[in-house]
Amino acid sequence: MEIHEWAGRIFGGDCLEEKLLAPPDGVKGLTDLQPGPAVAWRRPPRSGRLAIAPKEQRIKFPRPSSMGREEMRVRSLHAFANHELMALEMMAWALLAFPHAEASFRKGLAQVLVDEQRHFRLYCERLDQMGVEFGDQPVNDHFWRAGPDISNPLDWVCTMHLTFEQSNLDHAPFYGRLFREAGDEASAQLMQTIFEDEIHHVRFGSRWLKRYQDEGKSLFETFSEHCGFINPPARAKGFVFQEEARRASGLDDDFIQALRDCRG
Repeated sequence: MEIHEWAGRIFGGDCLEEKLLAPPDGVKGLTDLQPGPAVAWRRPPRSGRLAIAPKEQRIKFPRPSSMGREEMRVRSLHAFANHELMALEMMAWALLAFPHAEASFRKGLAQVLVDEQRHFRLYCERLDQMGVEFGDQPVNDHFWRAGPDISNPLDWVCTMHLTFEQSNLDHAPFYGRLFREAGDEASAQLMQTIFEDEIHHVRFGSRWLKRYQDEGKSLFETFSEHCGFINPPARAKGFVFQEEARRASGLDDDFIQALRDCRG
């Protein structure tokens, strides 16, 4: 299957069967002989239980102090599942938006997309164990709002891999600890799996940040100028800053210190 066809079905599909479509022969079996024209950002379709809720129906993400209550852990996991669904939709779009990016960029991004599909399934499996189906709670469009500001692969890696995913280097272990303290070991283990995969995803971003780095500017300066209006640099970190995870992700000490010191 061509990358263009696979990504198009994921981005354009309005049901989970299409959103979670796996490459028939794995990522290595995808071809890229006909990448097609660049596709401008638009909101991907969602129907039925997947639909984005009107603002007045959305619910706030629970406070960390409430994680001792199962209903609040469910609310958190449901929100995290929607983050993964939005991320994989946007990754499918990036494959359509940047048809002339390097082959290794496109294949690497395809692999990350497959990981996001797996993450979404893992969250849904955990929710099912807790008696909840994805779509039982209203979902928002936060990740999508970054789409209009992304116009090239550098914008993409700074917005997605180095902001949304880098922040998960802090969020995943933080919530994993809270879940464990609440006696929810299954959810804690899930967050550990997410955390370990995010290191690889941020490493993908750091690799291409270095490849596309603006001339005469540091890595952090380049990142800051390309991470988008709705995601200032401070959004790339969470409550407890995981320095070693960032180092394992290929970010250098100057970048890590600059991010640690920045204020949002």
